[in-house]
Amino acid sequence: MSPREPRRSQFDLGYIKAFLEDPGVAAVTPSSRYLVERAVKAMRLDGVRTVVEYGAARGVMTRRILEALRPDARLIAVEFNAELFRGLQALRDPRLALVRGDVREIDRILAERGVGPADVVVSGVPFAFFSEPERRALLAKTAALLRPGGRFVAYQVTTHLIPLLKDHFSKVRTQFELRNLPPHFVFTATK
Repeated sequence: MSPREPRRSQFDLGYIKAFLEDPGVAAVTPSSRYLVERAVKAMRLDGVRTVVEYGAARGVMTRRILEALRPDARLIAVEFNAELFRGLQALRDPRLALVRGDVREIDRILAERGVGPADVVVSGVPFAFFSEPERRALLAKTAALLRPGGRFVAYQVTTHLIPLLKDHFSKVRTQFELRNLPPHFVFTATK
């Protein structure tokens, strides 16, 4: 265990508490290392300069992205849940900008921070919790904020996003990671 990471049991208790208290939290455990590695590989972070993360939670994916990013890159991590956001504030990296906010307002959030086109957007936010119009609107905003050739990587419990992704992106690839609780699909959509 590295000194910058809390013990695993602390993560689990925080997730369980957030899950019980906030209907917008979909997981009771952090993403497994297998899911994180599959998602990071899908992001293709070599040469990437700007990454936006939807639903950073306690920062399991955030930490791994920072490990893979080049020194002059930046990561904008957005988390809605107050308790999970407090846990994120322990992360210290000059490339990281933490935002407590609702990803459905990502266009405003990024405009306020002067963030231009992103190379990658990654999402652990449970799109199934949004209404159909909210899903479509968020995917349209996501596609608009990506540079041409940019990638949207979403890890989700269900396949409901596939038809919507095909409406907004030129190419969609689906993978499945069984070694996670619960198992997740990893969608990679290219603009």
